[in-house]
Amino acid sequence: MTNRLPRSGAGQLAAGAMLALLAATTLTACTGEPEETAGQNDAADADEDGSVTPEEVMAYAKSLLDETSGVRISLKTNDEPPEGDYLAAAEGTITTQPAFDGTVSGRVMGFDASDIDVVSVDGELQVNVPVTGWTTFDPSEFCAPDPALLLDPESGVSSVLTAAEGLEEGEAERGGADNEVILTPFDGTVPGEAIQQILPCAEGDEFEATFRVNGDGYLDSADITGEFFPGVEDITYTIQVLEYDVEREITAP
Repeated sequence: MTNRLPRSGAGQLAAGAMLALLAATTLTACTGEPEETAGQNDAADADEDGSVTPEEVMAYAKSLLDETSGVRISLKTNDEPPEGDYLAAAEGTITTQPAFDGTVSGRVMGFDASDIDVVSVDGELQVNVPVTGWTTFDPSEFCAPDPALLLDPESGVSSVLTAAEGLEEGEAERGGADNEVILTPFDGTVPGEAIQQILPCAEGDEFEATFRVNGDGYLDSADITGEFFPGVEDITYTIQVLEYDVEREITAP
């Protein structure tokens, strides 16, 4: 912490605002060392016509995300707005329990904050507010979702994958640890309505996205650019899932 947040209700509001920043995420994943590209993955060929379209790639990636028991994710941006609240980084685990356990960093109400602990379990969202300690919040009061529900197939982040429009497949590239994984980028545009499902106060009408998918059909990483927060210029977030199929029992603090 570089500054101490206020002791009053303003401190609780600041923590709630940080939760809203956390919600602007899109999940990704990486497993295995496939030799084929995403566009050559027969498992994604839903209509069995021998050709895998970008839309089929996204639909298959969504299905894998919907089937997982949990994910460990990281999120960061190199864009720092000159003023206003924003999320600089986040890391944590989301499970289908449903539950979330992680930390967030950024700027809230003009104060720099780092590694704020956030836990959501059994329908209760709790934040380790600087100075005042663990506090329960109602996410709807801060235009934020419950992060424990971000794996919901209908309203969670996987719905962003199939909402992407104008998808174009790019040149395959090497990535992952020691560049051992073949990744295929897919560029597209995500309507603001899709982002607003997970962050109701998102201002942008559309967001530019690049999704990188491995040959097994898992999303490895994504760059999402747009106006995530009112009064803040476009920000590019890079999101990556550090682990798929996480099995963990998360408990309240």
